[in-house]
Formats: sequence, structure tokens, C-alpha cells
Amino acid sequence: MTFVRTVCLTASLALWGAGAASALDLEGVLREVAAANPTLAARRSMVEAARRRVAPAGAWQSPMLELGALNVPTSGRFDMDPMTMKMIGVSQRVPVFGANRLSRRSAGEALRAESAASELTHYEFFALAWQAYADAFYAGDLARQAEAHTAVMDRLVGSARARYESGNGRLEDALRAEAERARTLADLAAFRAEERSARARLDALRGVPPGAGGEELTPPPGTSTMWESPAWNEAVGSSHPRLRELDAQDSRYRFAARAARRMALPDLALTASYARRGRLEGGIAQDNMFNATVGLMLPIFAPQRELSEGAEMDAMARATESERRAAELDLLEQLRAGLASAAASHRTVGLLADTVVVTQQRAVEASWSAYSAGTTDLWRVFEATHTLYNEQIALTRARQDLAGTEARLLSITTRGDLLGVHLPEIKRSER
Repeated sequence: MTFVRTVCLTASLALWGAGAASALDLEGVLREVAAANPTLAARRSMVEAARRRVAPAGAWQSPMLELGALNVPTSGRFDMDPMTMKMIGVSQRVPVFGANRLSRRSAGEALRAESAASELTHYEFFALAWQAYADAFYAGDLARQAEAHTAVMDRLVGSARARYESGNGRLEDALRAEAERARTLADLAAFRAEERSARARLDALRGVPPGAGGEELTPPPGTSTMWESPAWNEAVGSSHPRLRELDAQDSRYRFAARAARRMALPDLALTASYARRGRLEGGIAQDNMFNATVGLMLPIFAPQRELSEGAEMDAMARATESERRAAELDLLEQLRAGLASAAASHRTVGLLADTVVVTQQRAVEASWSAYSAGTTDLWRVFEATHTLYNEQIALTRARQDLAGTEARLLSITTRGDLLGVHLPEIKRSER
């Protein structure tokens, strides 16, 4: 009985004990993901590229500078004809109906959409890191539980062999104990492989080569029990980055449609020039001259193209509006499903941890006591120990499932505070 208590205590400490000084915690991992993940760095660069497109979108066309000589005789002399001049001029096209301003606002909305998409990607990668962290931690716990169970099986095998060799036991008991030990060793190999795979995923998300990080992992944070809180529904409101992205896309298309229609209207063309006239033959001085004109750029061949582009942008805006409604419904559906799954997993963990595993540990201790007193056979001890091992595995898997559900809720709601996790700050770049 003392041996069983020692084994159970060791497994419990391995499951919930404090890690080494270099141990990683979930919030530290999320900070590393935010700082070093290459995909997130790429998304931030895309936001910067969108910002750089805003100013050019509303810029006027470049002015045209002209230099030349006017009314020069074929002789090439500048002092024969009084209209011979050296000229400098500039012309500028001026949009007067606001097409450039609308184009700039459309580019600004594209920046908002890109910023919201980048923010959502950050939360999705935080959720992936949370899932990988939980998978790695609980796979390591499963491996430690398999190691502890192997130690118990070693003792059972030794006891079964001793009783069989003394003529007081059955060969069947010894063979079954050896088979259970072999099965546990197979479980151990599978759990270690699962742990390495999860650690590789976690390292890649952290921006380090897989296998480079060998730190111990601390237990994931405690789970929330406020699954019915109204704050969950508020988390998928209009401030959600997915919905903000689609709202910005909608506005972008509408501004682009208005800008396209404005481009079908005429623009002003302003031209100014200054001409310098030299002295005529004989030293006769002449006045210099200037010209100034105002014209209209008539888009005779453009209206059909611009109006078609405007109609296309309107159609894209309507499609985005419908997509936005569908995204909101999808978020609400995922939220309700995630909350229901989290509540069920939380309940399962509580029942397994507080009732099933505790009761089964007592059953194991009772079976060892009865075996030591000679009132039961070794097979009863084997069955109780095997059942406890299976229930411990079920408890760890339930905790792993709960952590995975919480990770999905993070990607759905982007609210780490509702899950008891402090997330790295994500800067919004909307101007």
C-alpha cells in the first residue's frame, strides 16, 4: 500500500508540480509567438504596405513642365522675327469632383481591413500556440503516467512470477502482467512521440527551429467556469476583427464605386507659360509674353469603363455585406458550440478528478491491502491498477480536450481575459 501511495504521489507531482527555473509558461510562449513568428511578421509588413498605398491613392497627377522655342525662323536666328520666343510652361490636371479624395478614403478602408485581418491572424496563431502547448504538456504527463504505471507493472510481474515459482500462483497472472507491462511500454512510446510532435509545432510557432526549445512546460492556466456569462456574446460584436475587416472591405468597395463614377466627370486642365523675347536686329527691345488657359478634360471614351467599374464595386460591396452577416452568424454558432463543449469538458474533468480517480486510487490501495492479507488474489490487484491507469489517462485527455476548446474560444472571441490569459498587445494600424 505504501508503494502505491508513493507511485500516485509521484505521478501527481509530475502532473502538477512546478517546473525548473527555465520552464516556459503559456503567456511567455504567446509573447514569443507575437515577437518571432515569421507569418505574423509578414502580416505586419502587409499592413505597412497597405499604409503606404493610402497617400498615392489620392494624389493629383504630376504636372507637366515644358521648355522650348517658339516661332523660330528656318535660318535659326532669334533676332529676325518679333514673335520668336524662348518659352517655359507648366500644365496641371485638377480633379474638381472629388474622385481623388474618394480614392484615398477607399485606400484608407483597405488599410483598416488589412489591419483587422492581421489582428485576427495574431489571435489565430495564439490559439494554435495554446493548442500546441497543451498537447505538448499533456502528452508529457501521459508519458510520465505510463512510466509510473510501468513501475507498478514491474512489481506485479515480480510478484506474479514469485508466486508462480513458489507454487502459490497461476501462470495466467504472470503472463497477463507481462502483457500489460508491454502494452504500457507501447503507450509510453506513443506518448513520447506525441509530445515531440507537439513540441515541434510549438517551436515552429515560436519562430525557433523544431527541437531547439527543450524547456520544461508549466501547467496551462486554470479554466474558466463562467461559460454562461453575457460577455462571451459581446466578444463577437462589431468590434471583432473579422467583422471589422468585412466592414472595412464593404466601405472600401463603396468608396471605390463612388470614385469610379466621379472619374467619368470632366477635370480642369490649367496651363501657364512665360515667353521671353530677345532684341530684334538693330537693338529694338520687345516685351516678354505670358499665356494662361483653363480647359476641361473631356472623358469622352471613359464613362462606359468607369461606370462599369463602379457597378462592379457596388456588387462587391453587396457581396461583402452578405459575407459579413454570414460571418457574424458563423461566429455566434462557433461560440455557442465552443461554450457547450467547454462546459461539458469542464464537468468531465471535475468528475474524473474529484470522484472517479480518487475512488479508483482507494480501490487500488484496498486491493493491495487485501492481497497482502491473503484475502484476494493478484488478479484483483491487476484489474484495479489497470482501471486506475485508464482513468488517469482519461482525465488527462479530458484536460487536454478542455484546453483545446479554450484555444478555439480564443480564436473565436479574441478575448484572453475571459479565459484567464494575458495576451500580448496587438497594435492596430488603421491610419
